[in-house]
Amino acid sequence: MNLPVVFGSKVRAVGCISNRCQSRMAPHHDRAMIDTADKIGGDREMKATALGVALACLALPATGADRDSVNALLADNQCRDCDLAGAELAGADLRDAYLTYAVFDGANLEGADLRDAFMPFAQFSGARMRGILFDRTNARDTVFAGADLRAASMVGVALPRATLTEADLGGADLSGAFLEGANFGNARLVGAVLREADLTGARLTGADLSEADLTGAVTQAAGFSGAVFCRTVMPDGTLRSDGCP
Repeated sequence: MNLPVVFGSKVRAVGCISNRCQSRMAPHHDRAMIDTADKIGGDREMKATALGVALACLALPATGADRDSVNALLADNQCRDCDLAGAELAGADLRDAYLTYAVFDGANLEGADLRDAFMPFAQFSGARMRGILFDRTNARDTVFAGADLRAASMVGVALPRATLTEADLGGADLSGAFLEGANFGNARLVGAVLREADLTGARLTGADLSEADLTGAVTQAAGFSGAVFCRTVMPDGTLRSDGCP
């Protein structure tokens, strides 16, 4: 986005970062605009105008992901180390996508298909991912803090050392998932299916496992401090309900 700046009778366009104003503009960009005015001649009016433009950019709300980045992802099926925070990707077909270090914080991925994708170290904090397909996806060390993963299909997904704190996985299917060292602190796993899942060393502190199915799951060295068990099927097939209200 360009904003007009008037210098006497001349009009020039001052662009914000990436051709659009962002609310997270770093302070050095503001300083650079004022320094430019100093070099041109030190005109007070010019400096005041430049500062005004910088403040206007700061005042505007942050926009969603850049449309070009979204289009590139959909066309090339890969987006390494790119920022797609807030992107609208509901129902997108991203099977086998390469998304290492990609950022999808706050994005809408409801019903999207990411089966067999490769996305270690990606970030999905606060993302809307209800009904997403994550079967066999490699998402090691990925962050899903506070994400909505209700009814997600995550059969055979690889999430070692992933962060799912306060995520909602109600009704999600994680059968056969590799979850070694994953952090499910305060996550909601009500009705989730974890049959044959590998939870070795996983942390489920404060997690709600009501009506979850852990039949055959490996829980060696896993931490369940403060977890809620209500009509929960344990790894040995027994029912645990000591946490029911």
